Amino acid sequence: MAIKYEFYRNPNSQGTNKKRYHARVVPSGRITTDQLAKEIQKESSLTVADVKSVLIALADKMSEHLGEGRKVYLEGIGYFQINLHCKEEVRTMNGVRSENIEFKSVSFRADIDLKKNLKQQKIRRSRNKPHSMPMTEKEIDEKLTEHFAQNPILTRREFQFLCLQVKPTACRILRKLVEEGKLKNISTARNPVYVPDNGHYASVAGE
Repeated sequence: MAIKYEFYRNPNSQGTNKKRYHARVVPSGRITTDQLAKEIQKESSLTVADVKSVLIALADKMSEHLGEGRKVYLEGIGYFQINLHCKEEVRTMNGVRSENIEFKSVSFRADIDLKKNLKQQKIRRSRNKPHSMPMTEKEIDEKLTEHFAQNPILTRREFQFLCLQVKPTACRILRKLVEEGKLKNISTARNPVYVPDNGHYASVAGE
């Protein structure tokens, strides 16, 4: 196995005579908790249920400690820490209330052992060029039909992996599907979560 990559044009070179490109990993799918549990079970004396219980407990404990402002270090994996965001521009440190500060994201810094292992991984150019192979509306509908047959919701990242699209293209397609009434965002604009709308994909979503 190898890490597959493809070249993408730098955004700041669009519309200029100087074309510049950068390498980016081509998504090759998503690994679920169930899959991880089965793989770990094969290499240990634990059952799949035992592994899943540990992973779920780990997620709960990480959330608890991160929520109390602690850094979480998983040996061989890395460091996790919460990042905050100010809802409004802060010009002075006085007068800013807690209500104006909100959770932004969780940052991750890979452990040195993890980085060392990944540096030894082979890297090959992908035979597929997902950013240059547009999908038809029919193909997208078929992919979404398959997805909603197994999942009640869809995230933007899942759509990227599902249809092999880069983030800007995925966002544009999802906006179009919402405008057409095929999908509905039940979350926020910053972190959208989509479900079928107006009866679309109803044959599977409603089962």
